[in-house]
Amino acid sequence: MSKSCWITGASSGIGRATAISFAKRGDIVFASARSLEGLISLKKECEALSLKGKIIPLKLDVTNINEISKSLKYIKDNVKNLDYVLLNAGTFIKEDSKVMSIKNTKSMIDLNYTSVLNIIISLQEYFDVLSIKQVAVVSSVAAWRGLPMAAAYCSSKAALKSAIESIELDYSNTNVKFRLFYPGFVETPLTDKNDFKMPFIIKVNVAGEKIYNSIKQSNKFEISFPLRFTVLMKLISMLPWPLYKWLMLKKIKK
Repeated sequence: MSKSCWITGASSGIGRATAISFAKRGDIVFASARSLEGLISLKKECEALSLKGKIIPLKLDVTNINEISKSLKYIKDNVKNLDYVLLNAGTFIKEDSKVMSIKNTKSMIDLNYTSVLNIIISLQEYFDVLSIKQVAVVSSVAAWRGLPMAAAYCSSKAALKSAIESIELDYSNTNVKFRLFYPGFVETPLTDKNDFKMPFIIKVNVAGEKIYNSIKQSNKFEISFPLRFTVLMKLISMLPWPLYKWLMLKKIKK
């Protein structure tokens, strides 16, 4: 039996790959992004592959609360149940903290963190109406510890981690389950901009399949991947500050 899901940030990268993974299994996918062109491209790609599912493009700026409300009303008018929600929209701007700008900081905080809470708040009146079972949120291994050239990005993902942990606790006596994903390096348009070696980087379709399978088959609250990289990052994040700082600065000099 087909299911339905809503994926934000679906025009490219992990969101797009996960949308394809859902459509491959016959599910209805409401695919959201600011780029309507990217969403139409996704729809055409799935049609060309003759996938069993259906992509429904939904142009949306997740930082705009009015657009969030309109999108949810549209979804409610088109399906009886919304089984899964994947909040994936996000961005990264590499920036030295000594010259960081308010504009870039606000942009990352608004998109990576505030928009997720705005959507969850907007979902409150739809949890029962649409029988929503899961809300999965894509954070990052950058949430575990501060990284060079990424003050705003790391803090936005760390804030997201703490917020979803709190929300999952508050919703523990309901039928809605919250999930947190911590991807390492994945081949996407964002990581294509990086000018440094990215250890254990994986293909975007592998990430999409990992998220799909975890949403459908796993009961874990936190899912991190790829395994070798995330285990390494977990160990590094537990180092005392002097040792962690020495390691990070040494890495930068390389």
